[in-house]
Amino acid sequence: MRFTPLNIASASLVAWFVMENSADEKALFTWGAFILLLLIFTLVDIAFRVFVKQNKKMWLLQLAFLVVVCVTSLIVKVTFA
Repeated sequence: MRFTPLNIASASLVAWFVMENSADEKALFTWGAFILLLLIFTLVDIAFRVFVKQNKKMWLLQLAFLVVVCVTSLIVKVTFA
């Protein structure tokens, strides 16, 4: 199994969600949104592995995807919060 940015981001997201969800404060994600985001990360990771054969190019594309997801998440959070 190769490590990719989406694998690392998924593992970090799981660790962060478990630590945040145990606090008494209002959580940033609901369980449904968390599972949906992990499912999207998994499907996109599989798609990148199938369509992009060069490891360096795959890393760059996945990092770009993660930046887009982070920026979009922040915009949605600020807009609807």
